[in-house]
Amino acid sequence: MVRAFLFFLLVMVGSPHASEPEIIKPQDFVTVSKNISASMSGTERKVREAAVRVRTPDKPGHGSGSLVNHKGLQFVFTAEHVVDDPHTAIYLVEKYGVQKLGALVYADPIHDIALLYLPEKFNNIEGIKFEPYSRVLGIGEEVTFSGFPSSHQLMTVRGRVAGYEVIKPGGTQMVIHTYGWFGSSGSAVYTAKGKLAGILWGIDLEYPSGDRPQIIEDMMWVVPIKNLKIEKAVEMVCENFNTGLRACK
Repeated sequence: MVRAFLFFLLVMVGSPHASEPEIIKPQDFVTVSKNISASMSGTERKVREAAVRVRTPDKPGHGSGSLVNHKGLQFVFTAEHVVDDPHTAIYLVEKYGVQKLGALVYADPIHDIALLYLPEKFNNIEGIKFEPYSRVLGIGEEVTFSGFPSSHQLMTVRGRVAGYEVIKPGGTQMVIHTYGWFGSSGSAVYTAKGKLAGILWGIDLEYPSGDRPQIIEDMMWVVPIKNLKIEKAVEMVCENFNTGLRACK
């Protein structure tokens, strides 16, 4: 019987193909992030610009995230398992060689959504205004996300909603036909019209025969953003940071 599992997409120590010969190594190439085609939509450009890398200080591995503006605050939306280190509440947020510190102000392990607050905003990066999609996307709807898979720099991909799955206790999940790999976890998934649809958190993993796993890299799992309670993150910011902020009045 085929056993199906899910893999979190946080980069981990080692590689699922570590025993196989490598043809191209990460140190042998540099990803070019410029030279954007005119065919890229305005939404895709904004999503790409807002994408960031999220790291735990002094530990290997990374996840992805997205800068989102809400009530004058700049948050990083990501997956909860990217920032679930029990020994820290401060994470590194990176883009274009610049690092900022992000404070964990919202963590929902059931739905795998987390928010970091940036007390010091990125000056050269404009986040996206928080405009959540209020329901689960329909099958066939187009989506886009940008993230940092594996050892690559920023990658932007498109996809479509292929179907749904229900897990306990997380509820309905969207299955997106697109591409992702370890490091893509936490990428914010947007509709073609720029609405935030969900957070990418998992990839299919199967054991078709024996004990050798097979990763299905074009089936991404996305939790609908409607599960997020953003006002809890705002309250946490107001309680622990500057209460004079506009959002706290």
